[in-house]
Amino acid sequence: MTETELKTLIRQAIADLLAPRPRRALVVFTGGLLGFEDALDSLRRLASTGVTLEYVQTPSARHVLDQDAIKGLGLAEAAPHAYGRNTMLIAPTLTSNIAAKVAHGVADCLASNLISDFIMNNRLVVASRTPVCPDGAAKRALFPQMPPAYADLLRGNLTALASFGVHLCNAGTLCRTAIAAWEARDRADRGPLLAALGTSAEGLSAARALSQGDPHTAHEPVAASPTSAPAAPRSPSPVTAVPAGVVVCDLGLISQQEIRQLEPGVELRVPASAKVTPLARDLASQRSIRISREA
Repeated sequence: MTETELKTLIRQAIADLLAPRPRRALVVFTGGLLGFEDALDSLRRLASTGVTLEYVQTPSARHVLDQDAIKGLGLAEAAPHAYGRNTMLIAPTLTSNIAAKVAHGVADCLASNLISDFIMNNRLVVASRTPVCPDGAAKRALFPQMPPAYADLLRGNLTALASFGVHLCNAGTLCRTAIAAWEARDRADRGPLLAALGTSAEGLSAARALSQGDPHTAHEPVAASPTSAPAAPRSPSPVTAVPAGVVVCDLGLISQQEIRQLEPGVELRVPASAKVTPLARDLASQRSIRISREA
């Protein structure tokens, strides 16, 4: 491998690692009525930003919530085997019951299981506190005589959820809170890499361009030094199709770029020593592409 080819691979890896992860969210509707309309408006705004949303409902949600209004969002209903492809869970109609279960480690139904699973896997969870919080105007209007001790219990459950990393917000700010959570996670993921690149002028330049959203600067060819030979153009990715739905690739580094060339559902066979970037693995999982290694 020439120095130019190595630099190209390094820059491709930097671009892959610094690129924002695909934003997909699983919306879990439970039976909380307070703030329902505001939550739907917020979900519409979130979908309009390009986020992929799919949803599931608990039996109580199907009974209590306006089903026509939910269908009006135009979201796809999630298949059980596909829950894990989402990078965030949104609970727009969180009930006091589900909040209490998750706060105390109980996972005995669809909603509590999903929320607990996302928390334990350190995935993002955003939830509306509007149906639960005893200090909100809607809750106070509905239960003006709530005993202080019971109000403290509800506050304690919300405090426990927040301590688990759940991003709590009012129903009308779900969109803003979800985007902020994704951006914070992206910055945290990029931090160690940016620090590692700090000693490399070339790496830092590429990292800055990518982190500032300048793909043209980030993907410019590496400039050759005055004493080096001109940089050769990058050859097409060596991905070769073989029968039976198997694609063979002899690259030493597999990035998103290679995965995007493939048809969903195929098997990608790579060298035993090949490195596969995390984003490439995520994209392969989303497209049902299996990555195998040569013996």
